[in-house]
Amino acid sequence: MRAAVLEAPRKFAVVGKDTPRPGPGEVRVRTVATAVCHTDLSIYAGKHPGVRYPVVLGHESTGVIDKVGDGVEGLVPGQHVIVNPAISCGRCDCCARGATHLCRNAGMFGRDIEGSLKQYVCLPERFLHALPAALPLNEATLIETLATVRHAQKRLGLGAGESVVVLGEGTSGLLHTRLAVLSGANPVIAVSRSRWKLDRASAMGAHHVIDTGAEGAVSEVLRLTGGNGADTVIDTAGGAAALRAGIEMLRPGGRFSAFSISHESAADLNLFPFYYKEISIIGSRALLPEDMAPSIDLVASGAIDVKGFITATYPLGHAAEAFQEYEKNPGRILRIVIDSEA
Repeated sequence: MRAAVLEAPRKFAVVGKDTPRPGPGEVRVRTVATAVCHTDLSIYAGKHPGVRYPVVLGHESTGVIDKVGDGVEGLVPGQHVIVNPAISCGRCDCCARGATHLCRNAGMFGRDIEGSLKQYVCLPERFLHALPAALPLNEATLIETLATVRHAQKRLGLGAGESVVVLGEGTSGLLHTRLAVLSGANPVIAVSRSRWKLDRASAMGAHHVIDTGAEGAVSEVLRLTGGNGADTVIDTAGGAAALRAGIEMLRPGGRFSAFSISHESAADLNLFPFYYKEISIIGSRALLPEDMAPSIDLVASGAIDVKGFITATYPLGHAAEAFQEYEKNPGRILRIVIDSEA
């Protein structure tokens, strides 16, 4: 089989590899589509800590079951599936209490474990989820991101009638916006510097859009919430500035979702508002297996429309060009998909 291997930052090679054979409890999937996200881009650029090269990227992936190993009962050849990339050990204390996404021995598919930028992958059955046959596999790659969004909003305990601000309207921000609207949150306020992303946020149901960065949005959020501040701020932009602004725009007792992955320090952060306003900062990492089925249903039913999220599609042999384009124009791209069959 062919695989696109990132040998070093910004250095791809398409190589031949042995096609894997599924062992007991494992499933071999013929990879069809892999979406490229900002995590992949940071690994490509050498900015993601702890990554060992060479690495086979790809974690937002879908495909078709090709072969099953002994003991596999819930999946059969020909089924369409999506991968849960949070590969857990099933034995540590986190796994024992059901927090498999926090597994102490976890490896992320496409970072610590060879990912889907190759024609076939083998995984234990529990990391694969069946998809409706009518759902296009390239669009279904967005379901993994939606599942992480759902996990974050469950942790927030988002309720009907609550005011929600979403900082950043990239892929995850747009999905947060739509899911918050579906939860009954009102108003849902989208914040972005990109007019075209705000137009998409409006199409996703946002009640208000603010065309500025997080710091510039504070006064408008306070105005839109009658001076009270928002119940919840969801940060998909990342960085110390977004954290500071988010705390300012929250009401007393409000919740801040640290959804964005950021390695930036906030050395000058004033801690007094955590006491005075009793702010809760709620982290969110990856997803739980139980987030997948509801997310699949949301997309399959059309409640969350992911059409138009894919900016471009490249064949596996042109993975290098796909990443070059993404790095050159990150603000103009929601998702690039790499087609392993092309």
